[in-house]
Amino acid sequence: WHISITNMKQTVSRGHTRPLTEISFAEDGPNKTLLVSSAHDKTPQIRNGETGDWIGSFHGHKGAVWSAKVDKLTRTLAATGSGDFSAKLWSLNSGKELYEFKHKHVVKSVDFSADTLHLATGCQDGLLRIYKVCKPSESPLELKVAATPAEGVSKIAWSLVEPDVVFVGKKSGVVEKWDTRVNSTTAPVASVTIPGGENIMDFEQSANHNILMVASGKKVCSYTVDGMQLLREYDMPSPMTFKEEGGVSLSPDGSKFIAGGSDLWLREFDYQTGEVLRIFKGHHGPIRCVRYHPSGTVGASGSEDGTIRLWDLAHNAAS
Repeated sequence: WHISITNMKQTVSRGHTRPLTEISFAEDGPNKTLLVSSAHDKTPQIRNGETGDWIGSFHGHKGAVWSAKVDKLTRTLAATGSGDFSAKLWSLNSGKELYEFKHKHVVKSVDFSADTLHLATGCQDGLLRIYKVCKPSESPLELKVAATPAEGVSKIAWSLVEPDVVFVGKKSGVVEKWDTRVNSTTAPVASVTIPGGENIMDFEQSANHNILMVASGKKVCSYTVDGMQLLREYDMPSPMTFKEEGGVSLSPDGSKFIAGGSDLWLREFDYQTGEVLRIFKGHHGPIRCVRYHPSGTVGASGSEDGTIRLWDLAHNAAS
């Protein structure tokens, strides 16, 4: 097959001064999106999802910020998790801090429930915490999801098809589903170990296609969201790995996925075959996070080089 290697049309968004840790898009009404990003520079940022233009920053964390999300329902709140042993709730409109959730260790991942009533945090102390957004001072529901630091929580996300379920990714290479309705929950309702058993660097759900994409070690795997049945397993081309950084994202139509990791290139793959369709060059450091724009016409990547790049996928088709 033909692989297109191109310095394709791209928008470079500068503003972060340290390596990126997470990026995500949030639909903000018809034909408008927000792009939220977190980085080691302690200052999460909000951008126009179409142009990459800076909108605002959140000031207050004293350590690297590992995760940042916008609430899915109202798009008026943001949440962040940091190495300063805290998660924070912010007003998206004013940029002001609304509440600080103190933790006992590094907060690696945060996510709002679909109805925005709850905020989940994944902490390196092995606890999944569920807070009530409208009553943030109340003690959270705490689920012990990792027994040892080596197991460690690396990624969490509310299920898009089961509103009371949270996905948990671990350093041990395991992805689990935890039911948050039961205070006495002591075990996940489902669990899979990624081939190779290495740190879960990233995962992303596609509710439209019932697919969970997972990046771990030297592999990308896809599972059903509801039953966690393995659908496909892809070996990444050398020297690309997800051992220290990286991410994966499925296109909205389910036909392709993008992935980036330890080398400098973003790659687009055919979902059915795993073939590399296009290679996108431009970053000057390893790629740490990737996401498709909801339209599928733009791919976003965040790098160790401190930049976010928006790649025009629609007008740079492989020949």
